[in-house]
Amino acid sequence: MEREKLAHSLTAGLKNAFSVLWLLAKVMVPATLAVTFLDRTGWLTRLARAFAPAMAWLGLPGEAAVALVAGNLSSMYAGVGAMAVLELSAKQRLILAAMLMLSHSLPQEGAIVAQAGGEVATVIAARLLTAGAVGLALNLLF
Repeated sequence: MEREKLAHSLTAGLKNAFSVLWLLAKVMVPATLAVTFLDRTGWLTRLARAFAPAMAWLGLPGEAAVALVAGNLSSMYAGVGAMAVLELSAKQRLILAAMLMLSHSLPQEGAIVAQAGGEVATVIAARLLTAGAVGLALNLLF
């Protein structure tokens, strides 16, 4: 009886673990490949130059804008996948991760806010402004 429970628990646990790994891989692997592709083709450098002035306020290189955009438009995991490819310091990773926690999956969460009867533009603006303020504060504090 105990062996059956243990076997069932182990099987269920492994099934859940692989399910979560598959879910994360479906988002993070394409994001990582996309940033790698942008880097190898020279587009990441172009994008970095364009975003560098704004990202400098946050203590981030211009390339970090790609991770923020990926996280904001897709999911936090896409942002993390994009961030994994970038050469960032611990401080920069902290800033970027904090910003992604505050503003991620904006289209999906905007749809949820709309269904709940909320003001989508206000909620999205608040999340983006909060993420920017936290990024700026972390850059200045650390």
